[in-house]
Amino acid sequence: MKLPLEDDFNDVIGKAQKGLEITTEDLAEKTGVSEEGIRKIRRGEFDAAAVAAVGQQLNLNVDALLKIGRGDWYPEQPGSIEGFELIATPFYDWHVNAFLLWDADSKEAIAFDTGTDPEPMLAKIDALGLKLKTLFLTHSHGDHIEGAAKILSKTGVKAVISRLEPAVDFEAEAIDEGYVSNAGCLSVEMFNTTGHTSGGATFVVKGLSRDFAIVGDAVFAGSMGGPNVSYEDSLKGLKRILSLDDDTVLASGHGPLTTVGQEKQMNCFYVGS
Repeated sequence: MKLPLEDDFNDVIGKAQKGLEITTEDLAEKTGVSEEGIRKIRRGEFDAAAVAAVGQQLNLNVDALLKIGRGDWYPEQPGSIEGFELIATPFYDWHVNAFLLWDADSKEAIAFDTGTDPEPMLAKIDALGLKLKTLFLTHSHGDHIEGAAKILSKTGVKAVISRLEPAVDFEAEAIDEGYVSNAGCLSVEMFNTTGHTSGGATFVVKGLSRDFAIVGDAVFAGSMGGPNVSYEDSLKGLKRILSLDDDTVLASGHGPLTTVGQEKQMNCFYVGS
């Protein structure tokens, strides 16, 4: 399945305008684009000159914003990687991603988020004869944890989630930044990426042929999740993720896989260090 980009140019502009708390009236005055012109952009009507002016005022990566607006970019995919599976489940008219990683020799596995339906992940675990060790949760939004109770019940494993995140209605160990874990050849380390939620977490996984960062909604290909808690913290989290090695695969909660190197060029919210 080729997952579409989660955000278009207008989604990015909307998130930035909201995050910076700039009214449409003020944005029009600062850019010379009429209020109605800005509203058209927000509705998804692409006008390159207007988008560029608004994007520059919002301190966005204008080149990336325009390429995405024209439909000229899609991240190069890493191809099949032994020991890694993206599992997309329906979420309204879109999809939400969960991830399964495992050691091909020992069959020890770890899972990240659950999506809206636990059955595809449970079926994959069964088909490959995997032994799930831990369910890691990037944050507590319902579309990311809806299948947690059933996965925990069926596999008997524990869930872990950042201590900064709101409580969930199933048993989960609260963890702090710097938490480390291992499963077979896989090593996992967590750091905080708050902003979308109060306890958003990124998990860096090493041990396969590529390093992975499971980022939840802290980063989307070309964009990031809505800054529900803090726009400033969302940008800090994005920059921290993009300080990882360029070859690191970024596994986002929605949309396609991408890499640190590609996002340093094409993430609309990233304008360099």
